[in-house]
Amino acid sequence: ELLRKLAAGGMGQVFLARQKGPVGFQKLLVVKRLLPHLSEDDEFITMFLDEARIAALLNHPNIAQIYDLGEVDGIYYIAMEYVHGESIIDVNKRAIQRKGAMPLALKCRVISDATAGLDAAHNARSPSGRRLGLIHRDVSPQNVLVGFNGSVKLIDFGVAKAVNKVSHTSAGQIKGKHAYMSP
Repeated sequence: ELLRKLAAGGMGQVFLARQKGPVGFQKLLVVKRLLPHLSEDDEFITMFLDEARIAALLNHPNIAQIYDLGEVDGIYYIAMEYVHGESIIDVNKRAIQRKGAMPLALKCRVISDATAGLDAAHNARSPSGRRLGLIHRDVSPQNVLVGFNGSVKLIDFGVAKAVNKVSHTSAGQIKGKHAYMSP
């Protein structure tokens, strides 16, 4: 059950959703849907399916978990962990408004936890033990979430590079946000 839209981007929309089950079972999660007009484009479908397939192989406390991948009425979706919190960009804005800046200890904690998630992704292996060769390529403040419980989670492996991806980036093609790319 989709509850409300959380965000929209060039490839998809993200919704807060509720999974329901027997005897009152309920769980909040996030559903990322490929935009309807892209659901007919094989390249975008392949990228979307790659994101889910690769992220589903990652199991680390600092990476948002993927629960399911599916298709309803021709629209592909990924069901994933709901992080009850905000992106680091929003946390930083609020800290600047209230205190002038985020405390150094908090900055260090977020960076440490996010890099622990990145390290886990970079060293991830397939179930058969093969290195995934995963590079996130979109580590930006919007893709680092801080939960109200103090957790830090890396999200959005949509433009990640991996050895076993079906889709591949063409030479000279740039993926990710320019302001956060390494030189």
